[in-house]
Amino acid sequence: MDEDNLKMLQNKKTRKISKIPFKVLDAPQLRDDFYLNLVDWSDSNNLAVALSQSVYIWSAQSSGVTKLHDYAETDDLVASVAWSRLGGQYLSTGTHTGVVHVWDSQTQQLIRTYEGHKGRVGALSWSNSHILSSGSKDKSILNRDLRDKANCLS
Repeated sequence: MDEDNLKMLQNKKTRKISKIPFKVLDAPQLRDDFYLNLVDWSDSNNLAVALSQSVYIWSAQSSGVTKLHDYAETDDLVASVAWSRLGGQYLSTGTHTGVVHVWDSQTQQLIRTYEGHKGRVGALSWSNSHILSSGSKDKSILNRDLRDKANCLS
């Protein structure tokens, strides 16, 4: 080990990680299913949680909880949630019937509805601020560009 690495190790501060939680959130109806992605943390310090047919947003700054949407009208269940990167304004949700929605979390408005999957959408991923990929139980992956309004239902 050279001198620079030795100095770096000696100067390195150890990080203390608490063994007790600093906040506990109740999550009734959080389904225990390995193939679902029901929780996601945003760049803007918000937590999206899907509980059965509803999607909630918890703000770490204010500790407030907002109900974004309830899928009870359509008798659907939420199978995945994912925040967009680069600011975390948009939240995508995937359902058991194969529908993908994109929400504006600041206005709580639905901005895009994507169909095309024939099975549960258990995986969502944003490659940047406008490309959304969705993976389904029907063994397909669909890539959508939010800038293209022709490829959606509004």
